[in-house]
Amino acid sequence: MKSALQFHTNPFKLAGKDTYATADDFQRLFAKEMTSLFRLSLHLTADAGMAEDCIILAMKECFDNSTVSKEWVNIWARRTVVRTAIRLVLGTGNAIPIDIYDDAGPDFHLQSSEFRMEELEDSLTVLELPDFDRLAFVLCVLEQYSILDCALLLKRSTKDVDNARVRAIYHVVTAGERNRHEPTITFPAGLCSACSDGIGKPTGSCGSILD
Repeated sequence: MKSALQFHTNPFKLAGKDTYATADDFQRLFAKEMTSLFRLSLHLTADAGMAEDCIILAMKECFDNSTVSKEWVNIWARRTVVRTAIRLVLGTGNAIPIDIYDDAGPDFHLQSSEFRMEELEDSLTVLELPDFDRLAFVLCVLEQYSILDCALLLKRSTKDVDNARVRAIYHVVTAGERNRHEPTITFPAGLCSACSDGIGKPTGSCGSILD
């Protein structure tokens, strides 16, 4: 069975020339999905300023890409945000260019006041996680990447990723218990029971989904 990375990559090369997405297609997508994409970026980076840089870099990369099928625009944009955030958080790849906000796209600019931390209160527990645990949690739990794909993106072993995922789930769940009257993240059905004994303690039963 092909991994999700392969599945996400190969279809772009099969599109006919007339079905490729244009910069305008990506611009419309970013304009329409900006709240969702910024939330993803913030979850990954845990820093509002870095999250905005991530969005701008992802936009520029998407605008310059001419080999993506129109039907994959949304998936490609989210994956570009993910890859960019990982590069910024883990310090891999090239440094951020000093002209990051130049030529981001026709008549499209982010304003610092456009997004405020208090508008993302449900994200605060995620933002408190250590970098690696947070990345593993966002990718595996919120974005539902496989542990293998997450490991490939983060350049770590599947065991490291799975352990980080379990630690993060435990932290988020127990934080939710302590602040049960505060907004909390909604988890996929059965997620918490799969990794706890019912009183918030990890049981170690959360094996890799590859098992």
